Amino acid sequence: MALDQSALLEVLEALKAADVGDRVRTAAETIYQALIEASSPA
Repeated sequence: MALDQSALLEVLEALKAADVGDRVRTAAETIYQALIEASSPA
């Protein structure tokens, strides 16, 4: 199942609000940001 850009941004916002460790948050944000960039039209 592919996520669209708005869904990925929602996940990023949820991660920022969640009480998770900094390393987990940073890793997840990096991965999701890469997915957003990969799904953006060139």
